[in-house]
Amino acid sequence: MSKIPQLKHLGIYVDNIAQMESFYTSVFDLIVTDRGQVPRLGNRNIVFMSGSNDAHHQIVLIDGKDPASGPSVVFQMSFFVDELDDLRRIEKKLIQNGITSITPITHGNAWSIYSYDPEGNGLEIYMDTPWHVSQPHGKPFDLSLSNEQIYTLTEDLIKDNPSFSSQEDWRREMQLRISANH
Repeated sequence: MSKIPQLKHLGIYVDNIAQMESFYTSVFDLIVTDRGQVPRLGNRNIVFMSGSNDAHHQIVLIDGKDPASGPSVVFQMSFFVDELDDLRRIEKKLIQNGITSITPITHGNAWSIYSYDPEGNGLEIYMDTPWHVSQPHGKPFDLSLSNEQIYTLTEDLIKDNPSFSSQEDWRREMQLRISANH
């Protein structure tokens, strides 16, 4: 059985490649793995970045975005983290990098913070909760609460929803659906 294609990296055109490189390396601790010019694209500068030892690049920046082209067409790039403290740490780094529009949302199945990079590309930094609830579902929450308070608040918001289940049960059901499609 063949595997469903998996999204593994994203490339975006940028106006200021140095500023964007600095942002992604300082906020998300990404490492520049390679850089150069792309002959097939008119020798545009390109920067490859990753935060994983099993991916040469997760984000690719390439210059050539026209600053007059208007807002970004990237709705969001999502970064997965393991702990609520990771969300808090990245929130602080966003603020240190001059990003002031940061919105924490509990989706019931995930805790997220939403923001934008310096060129207006949407960002989501998120982690899974132990639960599942049908989407879209979102309520603001306060990252300054303790982890226990955030868990309790989130579960109280979703436990009476008819679609409520454990994340484990949802994943098992999803695997059955994927297998049925192959």
